[in-house]
Amino acid sequence: YKDDMPELLQKMIDADVLVLSTPVYFYCMNAQLKTVIDRTVARYTEIEDKDAYLIATAGEDGMKAMEGTITSFRGFLDCLENVREAGLILGHKVHELGEVRDNPAMQEAYNSGRSV
Repeated sequence: YKDDMPELLQKMIDADVLVLSTPVYFYCMNAQLKTVIDRTVARYTEIEDKDAYLIATAGEDGMKAMEGTITSFRGFLDCLENVREAGLILGHKVHELGEVRDNPAMQEAYNSGRSV
């Protein structure tokens, strides 16, 4: 399969910090992020020694909608060597275009970015 995944995977290996981001659909990360995670399998043992953040948004309020996504993120990190969960930035009640702008997750993402 010819796409830019080999270059993306090399960037993940070389990065000091990983930031994975996804909307939450039906209580799980979107298919695009899951595909990226699955396609790291060829070289996942080289993704090591870094912090990782998850940024996710969901239309529902509360943690129930986020649980599957968080579990999948943590499962991915468990397979990596010395990759630490550095933060979960979760935007609740983000369903319509623009709703994230006033969500507390925006400030949290900004603050996390400043500390990296």
